Amino acid sequence: CIQGNQVTLPKLGEVKLIQHRQVPDGFTIKRALVTKKADGWYVTLTLEDKSVPDLPAIEIQPTETNSIGVDAGLEYFIACSDGTRKQPPKFYRQAEDKLAKLQAKRDARAKGSKPRRKLNERIAKLHQRIARQRRQWHFETAGELVAKADVLFVEDLKVSNMARRNKPKQGEDGAFLPNGQSAKSGLNKSFADAGIAGFLNEILPYKAAKAGRLVVKVNPAGTSQHCAICLNRVPKELSDRWHECPHCGASMPRDLNSGVLIKKVGLGVRLTIKRESRNGRRSPRRTA
Repeated sequence: CIQGNQVTLPKLGEVKLIQHRQVPDGFTIKRALVTKKADGWYVTLTLEDKSVPDLPAIEIQPTETNSIGVDAGLEYFIACSDGTRKQPPKFYRQAEDKLAKLQAKRDARAKGSKPRRKLNERIAKLHQRIARQRRQWHFETAGELVAKADVLFVEDLKVSNMARRNKPKQGEDGAFLPNGQSAKSGLNKSFADAGIAGFLNEILPYKAAKAGRLVVKVNPAGTSQHCAICLNRVPKELSDRWHECPHCGASMPRDLNSGVLIKKVGLGVRLTIKRESRNGRRSPRRTA
């Protein structure tokens, strides 16, 4: 279906094409997916070659030397058990002022007019550029992590729950009270800008499988409330960004402590989480 710089599509006929790379010999084109994006139309070809074997199941026994723990967050996008830390580039925050100016100009134009349509196209292309910058940075970061160890322990985070809106509060007279949603909105924007969910659930497992590495998700319960050295519980608020253990004297950034603890949990260490009950007594709860 590809001849020179043209591709033949059903019901459309021959369409001019800028080919990204050549179709390898021996592969059969099974289908073509046509999509419209901000900067033009794209056709994605699905290929098949029955002689190519399926990827073998990755079986690696995690040990202390061939594994690392990776804590994902906002202050540091990744904080590894080996001390590596990497801050998020915040591509959306960098382009926020430019987006605001374009949107203000767009809103000043009449609906349905050509200038408004042109500004909408510029806004869409800017959003597309931000998404592509973030995705490229994610792939580069995943490649760096995959090169560090054979087994990567990460938290099994539910980012959608972390970014959920706060429940409204009402007083006795029925009036709505402040519920902290204004500050939470900024936090949710940072979650979306970092793209933690896409990195942990899609890009990192893909890069690891391609390199023959293993990504293991661990229970995140307690990984920020315990000391990674002595495993004693050290309660912290979200605003507390430094870990100080009164039991063993360990002192390190909070995210680095979590990275070390994630590795220990992945290797089989169990954490005892004590929660405050309403009557003031502590009730132990064990989690893996």
